[in-house]
Amino acid sequence: MKRLIISASVIVLASAASAQVPVIDGANFDVAKQTAATTDKILGTNKEILTTVEQTLKSVTGDRGSDANQMQDLAVGNGFSVSSMPSFDSLLQGGVPNFGGMGGDIAKVATTFINGLQLVKSLSGQANSTFSGDKSYEELVNTVLGVAALVNGSQQAAQTRKSAFEQAGQQIGQAQDIKGSIDQNTQLQVQAGLTINELIGVMNGAVSSLQADNQRRLTDISNSKKALNYSGN
Repeated sequence: MKRLIISASVIVLASAASAQVPVIDGANFDVAKQTAATTDKILGTNKEILTTVEQTLKSVTGDRGSDANQMQDLAVGNGFSVSSMPSFDSLLQGGVPNFGGMGGDIAKVATTFINGLQLVKSLSGQANSTFSGDKSYEELVNTVLGVAALVNGSQQAAQTRKSAFEQAGQQIGQAQDIKGSIDQNTQLQVQAGLTINELIGVMNGAVSSLQADNQRRLTDISNSKKALNYSGN
């Protein structure tokens, strides 16, 4: 009886000891390893996506003035600009050419040109004349002087802009990122608009020239009519 009790105790102790030994399930372990590896890959992919998003955000935001500002003086800012010309009716003050803030070389060329024509100051020969023919003549002289300056200045500006746009073309594609390229393109569009505005200014000068010629013709017709009426009386 005593031996039986001891044997039962040994069996119980052995069973208890066996229950405390950890058992590894191979299939579950492989699944857990695969899940961990997949999770790690997902985290790595998310990190790469985050990095890409940050780089993309950086490439389309922020200041890229260093890229765009290189092109800000393509149209105006270096040399002649139509906007620097005073109005034609103010070019001659007391018979002396006055070009305001226009470049000295352009003003000199235009002044030399108009002086070379050796024009009389007035058709009547009177100072401060109110004769309509003198007023028309004065306007015509102003226009000739203004157009001479406009043509000379525009020729110089065309060469300057040609070189400037060629240099700008060499910078295309060298911006550090998309934002730099976008800002460069925007600046080019602005400069193109300013160039078109300069062209409009030149065309306005041509229209003013035609207007002065029409004014002279109209004045001549009017004076001829007055002379005929005077002779008839």
